[in-house]
Amino acid sequence: MKRISFLVLLSALFCGHCFPQITAQGQGGKTVLWHAIGLEQQIGKNLIHKNVLGYSRRSSIDSWNPVELPGIFTIREELDYKFSKHFKFSPGIFYAQRFYDDTSHPDFLNEIRIYPKIYHTFHYKRIKFSQYFRTDFRFFSGPKFTRWHKPFEFRTRYLMKMTVPLDKKDRNFMVFITEFLAATDEEVTPDGRKTFTKFRFTENRSSLFYRHHIPHPDMFFDIGIMNQMWRSGTEKNFHQTLLLQIDWVFINPFKKKTKI
Repeated sequence: MKRISFLVLLSALFCGHCFPQITAQGQGGKTVLWHAIGLEQQIGKNLIHKNVLGYSRRSSIDSWNPVELPGIFTIREELDYKFSKHFKFSPGIFYAQRFYDDTSHPDFLNEIRIYPKIYHTFHYKRIKFSQYFRTDFRFFSGPKFTRWHKPFEFRTRYLMKMTVPLDKKDRNFMVFITEFLAATDEEVTPDGRKTFTKFRFTENRSSLFYRHHIPHPDMFFDIGIMNQMWRSGTEKNFHQTLLLQIDWVFINPFKKKTKI
């Protein structure tokens, strides 16, 4: 609890702000219960600052109980710069504690992630389409930031998203998301040699959300499911995880929104 309280405080110091759709982090196990809260704040004509705080419980690889084990705790920060009508650039930074229950890991690993993202959006009538390409530079360490034998991963990801309004007042939506990930991992042998695994496709995450807009305060409530197909290390076969996702996104809680 002291560790989590410290990280919540750290998140607050970043100056809160969040994302439309806070999709769950990949976590393993058969089932996951994910909850996130965030803020999204317009800070200029073309700039939006975002902040997300998320936490999950999960089952083991042999169980269906979604609250059996601690899953992951995350803090995420992004700054969106809209440089044209349809494109924006979003650098981000991310911290996570990933909890484990197997003998090949410590109780948890720390992850610090830095990533740039190019985002493209367009509309067909009232349906909104989005896609992005993102590269993740992931740095891992053990408890108290001790060395871990897999200290770095380079990962790319491509996401497609479709948002369909269900009424003319834009209060209710269905959101479809699918994402493809490929990665290579650095491994350090006991004698200090560093090698990289083969760069390959590692994961697909496909989600379906119901989204509801609440006018006062300006916010969105999302509930959805994700089907995650994943493999790690040098595994050939994929595992499957089912995630229940709930999030709350507050829009411009500190000042009036600037129209762009």
